[in-house]
Amino acid sequence: MQSFSLRCLHFGYSQKEIAMTYSEEKMAMFVALLEKHTPEEGLNVTAVPDLITYRNSSTLEKCASVYEQGIVILGQGKKYCYVDGQKYDYSVGNYLSLYLPMPIDVEVIDASPERPLLMAGIKIDLIRIANILMKMDQAGQQPTPVEPLTPSVIFSKPVSKDLLDAVIRLLLTLDNPVERAVLGDSILDELYFRLICDDQSGSLQRLLQHRGQVQQISKAVDHIHNHMDKVVSVNELASLANMSTSGFRKTFREVMHMPPLQYAKSIKLNQAQTFIREGKNASEAGYLVGYNSPAQFSREYKRHFGFAPSATVAMA
Repeated sequence: MQSFSLRCLHFGYSQKEIAMTYSEEKMAMFVALLEKHTPEEGLNVTAVPDLITYRNSSTLEKCASVYEQGIVILGQGKKYCYVDGQKYDYSVGNYLSLYLPMPIDVEVIDASPERPLLMAGIKIDLIRIANILMKMDQAGQQPTPVEPLTPSVIFSKPVSKDLLDAVIRLLLTLDNPVERAVLGDSILDELYFRLICDDQSGSLQRLLQHRGQVQQISKAVDHIHNHMDKVVSVNELASLANMSTSGFRKTFREVMHMPPLQYAKSIKLNQAQTFIREGKNASEAGYLVGYNSPAQFSREYKRHFGFAPSATVAMA
């Protein structure tokens, strides 16, 4: 049987047209798989533990949210996210990478019931990526030279056909439990390999080179997430990270794009919103994320989301 490229050449397509046609064919397959495996509005958990899918059938004005660490690849629609005033575009053809949980503002600008926004999210393990990088080094692969800039745990890049192909094959395992059990981990390793190979700007390698700093900050991040009902201080977080208070403030701001207490407040308020949507009242939700004063909680909640806790369910 002739290859896809040979068949296209036979019908008079140029190499550039072949590449475009192949990419369009792959993206159409990606969207079809997302349609199949994203039956519910919002987040859908899949049989692959590190893979989720997401559907949104309407546009959404800019609002506060929290994204877990991972990569997000859009198949259909258009979405922006904002961190510290910087806009990240992950429309079709781009993916967004986050290497620690991040409070972000999101805006859906292209979605409808007839043509919903569809995307896949894959949880990322930095240690696993570092192991793949080490194997590449042992095999003689030279890393891309990078500028000694500050590491960042968030960036947006164009998705390559090799990366998209790996994601498609991971989605295909959802229809075959045997393939999922046998091939799932190897496809994830390939996905990490593709992320490294596509890292022409050096963003990921820069992050891995500063892994010690990132791990220190991640201890503080983990503490915030695991002690939602506790009041946190910069001194306490700096001590957990084994850093001076001034050094911790500076490094946290560089890596996470916001001061530590602003990060903690955003995480707590977003968790409180989840509690309210699950049926808890505002006072209870505030208490569960460390607010002893209902008035202060209501005030900060409205400032963060743009509406009062009592309006949360209506705004969902």
